[in-house]
Amino acid sequence: MLQALIYASVFVAALLLTDTLARALLRSRRATREVNSRLRHLAHSDNQNSAYDTLILKRGIRSDLGARVILDRLVRLYNQSGLEMSRPRRISYVLFLFLIGWLIASVFVSGKLPVQLVFAFCFTGLNTLLALAVLRHRRMKKFVTQLPGTIDVIVRSLQAGHPLNAAIAMVSKEMPDPIGSEFGLLSDQLTFGFDIESALVNMQERVGVDELKLLTVTITVQSGTGGNLAEILENLAGMIRDRLMLRAKIRAISAEGRLTAVIMGVFPFGLYFVIKLLAPDYFDPLIDTGYATTVVTICLIMMGFGMIILNRMVNFDF
Repeated sequence: MLQALIYASVFVAALLLTDTLARALLRSRRATREVNSRLRHLAHSDNQNSAYDTLILKRGIRSDLGARVILDRLVRLYNQSGLEMSRPRRISYVLFLFLIGWLIASVFVSGKLPVQLVFAFCFTGLNTLLALAVLRHRRMKKFVTQLPGTIDVIVRSLQAGHPLNAAIAMVSKEMPDPIGSEFGLLSDQLTFGFDIESALVNMQERVGVDELKLLTVTITVQSGTGGNLAEILENLAGMIRDRLMLRAKIRAISAEGRLTAVIMGVFPFGLYFVIKLLAPDYFDPLIDTGYATTVVTICLIMMGFGMIILNRMVNFDF
């Protein structure tokens, strides 16, 4: 059984590696000056409407989940990660994670198929959520970094006499992903008849960046009260840059705490594997008592609370 799992894992891993290398080679050979995925869809579509629909469906933004809150949050997490992956590739990666989890469970829990399956399912789900969360965090961080420069492009376009819709369309063509495609979707929605407030709210829900709320409120209030939009946006860009500088200072100050959290999370497991390697029978007396599961569960819960406390100590809302 274990040998079959190893063969299956190697086969799926080789398949995924071949697919990844093939896509990388094809992408490197494609000579193009397009700066975001929306322009690629426009180049291969008959009109702007079909390009918009293609990008929306590929991102999985449309959903009929309704009141199913948990699934709705999972879909939102996938959308905000910016991951564009076909269904067969998603199934392949999930199957690979499941086989790896089953392989690990087969090594440590032999002869207990239900326990192995439960561990494999939990391993697959947790690693999938972790990967999506990491991709989402990277995309949001890149989006926030690009936002001040994007606002500067809008300001210069407004000062040159262009309307706001034209300035947003210019951003979608000049800026790279992820902000280029998102402003491209915003421009498409404005073209299809959405008002500026609804389109900005939709973009904020797609991206999930707090700084984007400031842009939404700024443009919405200005459209209702009037004023010099270029000057207001210029001040907003400066404020966002100040927030980024403050966030970088906080990250530098809290580096010691974050390193402590990493060490506390990794060290117990590393120590266990080292002891298990040097003295395989060291933990047998604890296992023979029958309380090993209870002790390990209590320790993991305490470690979880400690990680939550450290996370709250090194992260600040401002």
